Amino acid sequence: MAISPPGGVRSVEENNKAQKGNILCANDTRLELCPGEAALAVVYPEHYSDFLYWNTTCFITSLSVLLLLMSGIRLSHRFTMWLLSMGMSFTLTTLLVTYRIAILMVTPDPVYSINEKLLSTVLKIWIGLFSISGLLLTLRILIWTINDYYLNKGEGQSKGNNSTEDSTLLI
Repeated sequence: MAISPPGGVRSVEENNKAQKGNILCANDTRLELCPGEAALAVVYPEHYSDFLYWNTTCFITSLSVLLLLMSGIRLSHRFTMWLLSMGMSFTLTTLLVTYRIAILMVTPDPVYSINEKLLSTVLKIWIGLFSISGLLLTLRILIWTINDYYLNKGEGQSKGNNSTEDSTLLI
């Protein structure tokens, strides 16, 4: 969507007849649509700023997940899997928010107002699921970390005492 934003871009052919041959456009102080720029950035500047923010966030988090996967880090580590799960969940959430903003900008108001409740409900359900799964994944990594700490501490004491007690905690 960064290459082809919602609503498209203004082509050079659409330029005014008075500016024929001059495709440059200086718009430092006023909001004006210039050739090669996103059309909806002028029509809905606030929504377009939100779109760029969430789209960039989605892009960066997906690149981070890909970098983590390609870096050669072992996927058998719990923390690595937790980080990948959280990264993918966040990427999908930002993708959903980006989609909603893009739909808001390109759909005519009468049609959007009919479907706004559905889109809002889907977004709220997804954020709720993301929050619950994120909480469960975080609790699971904390429990694993605490268990590993106490198991390693217990093994160190049992080696010194020659004890054969099993000090495992339930996950």
